[in-house]
Amino acid sequence: MTNSTHRVEVLRLGAIEKHPNADRLGIVRIFSGYTCVVGLDQYREGDLVAYVPPDSVVDTNFVEFAFLAPKPGDARRAQRIKVKKLRGVVSMGVLVPAPTGAVEGEDVAERLGVTHYEPPEPMSTGGENASPPKGNVPVYDVDSLRRYAHVFEPGEPVWVSEKIHGANARYMFDGETFHIGSHNHWKKRVLVAGPKIPIWQKALESHPEIEAWCRAHPRSTLYGEVYGQVQDLKYGVPTKGAPSVRFAAFDILNHHGEWLDPEQAIWHIRLAGAPQDLVVPWVPIFSRSMPFDLEKILALAEGPSLVPGADHVREGCVVRPLAERTHPEIGRVMLKVVGNGYLERP
Repeated sequence: MTNSTHRVEVLRLGAIEKHPNADRLGIVRIFSGYTCVVGLDQYREGDLVAYVPPDSVVDTNFVEFAFLAPKPGDARRAQRIKVKKLRGVVSMGVLVPAPTGAVEGEDVAERLGVTHYEPPEPMSTGGENASPPKGNVPVYDVDSLRRYAHVFEPGEPVWVSEKIHGANARYMFDGETFHIGSHNHWKKRVLVAGPKIPIWQKALESHPEIEAWCRAHPRSTLYGEVYGQVQDLKYGVPTKGAPSVRFAAFDILNHHGEWLDPEQAIWHIRLAGAPQDLVVPWVPIFSRSMPFDLEKILALAEGPSLVPGADHVREGCVVRPLAERTHPEIGRVMLKVVGNGYLERP
């Protein structure tokens, strides 16, 4: 199972570097790849603090987050933590004093009222929920490489692919019923054409190879991203004159409940004897085997998307070992990097 463990972790501050462009600001480096801009008079090296990562939602009624309220007394209590550039330095998340009695390594998200931001399903495209298929078909979430880079060995060969900004999808044929899934739910198939067809079904209609593959591999689950007229990044997909959404696969869970190695998955999506236009599309691949180097992989999260027709920034990248393995901290080893260019977009 692929999980994401959103945490507000208590940590002891290391060195506070001087901000190159501001006399009263400092820079703190968190874990393997996060940077936070703080006031030089806020903290000292060795202080216990709670690190609130990007895409957290905080309640400004908590005194720790009152400074994030749009204005005093504003009714909009919930504020999403985003990446910002402060005087030319990227700041990823916020630091607040650790709650009384908290210890290093503790997750204090609940104590501080912090939740994880979940993007809403696109309006008018959600569809009605259906019963889930039998068996274990997990929700797909991936943790951050900036937090858990240590699960990879330096120089270890890794597979790196592009992370696409759209809507998570999963498809499975159980031998009797074909199941269409969003990130969190399973969707009823709409039988009458119209604007209320869920985007996950639209992707299925745009890519008949998805259903063909699933029916050829009963009880295996195909995971991927539905993109195009879905989120603010459109990947060059037009609104008219062509399918409004497209699909790119990124993982396969076989009928035994086992995740396939990436090369095995790429081979597996090719139906024997099927023409090229019935091959399930895969997300763009940066490298099928590159030595793990954190800085080089962080760099791969930046730049333009490799999706054909896209004319905008990529969301980021996903890194995984060449052979499936687990780690005691995170379970399945597969981590993502969301690019700063994506996070800083208007």
